[in-house]
Amino acid sequence: MRVISGSAKGRKLKVPKTDIRPLSDRSKEALFNILISKVSDASFLDLFAGSGSVGIEALSRGAKLSFFVEQDKRHVRIIKENLADLSFEERGEVYSLDVLKALKILSSKGAKFDIIFLGAPYNSPVLKEALIQLGDLDLLNPLGVVVAEYRFKQKIDSEFNKISRFREEKYGDTILAFYERKI
Repeated sequence: MRVISGSAKGRKLKVPKTDIRPLSDRSKEALFNILISKVSDASFLDLFAGSGSVGIEALSRGAKLSFFVEQDKRHVRIIKENLADLSFEERGEVYSLDVLKALKILSSKGAKFDIIFLGAPYNSPVLKEALIQLGDLDLLNPLGVVVAEYRFKQKIDSEFNKISRFREEKYGDTILAFYERKI
């Protein structure tokens, strides 16, 4: 696992010795090629963060802040270590919380994000629940994007209240679905 591009290009990331499934380098590179015009100075939210590789990639590519939400304390420790190793501690905030609780807390504090990435465990019903909350809550900036990563066999709706899918890309077994606010 490594940072693909930007200020930390080529730097290795620590990965928890658990059963996480990090986004492949190929999929991560494709994701950021799609988001290239939105990442610079963005406020990024990495949900189900695992090792933090997606939010860290955003920081390396110029995002001003990345917020990481991860429930597993071992993973939280690894994210903090990765941020420290890359000198990104000042631009990264790590929350050890359940994603659904975190979304409610962030919403109650008036948080807004340019990019929200959901890398839930494959086939987890929590992905759909999180997308429902994102469709109901007002966490996305007007031109922001929500990206959901899921297994190609999983069925995910194209609309969740205030957000709707505008693009979908397949990389091996992985689907990246892109949502924006409805106008």
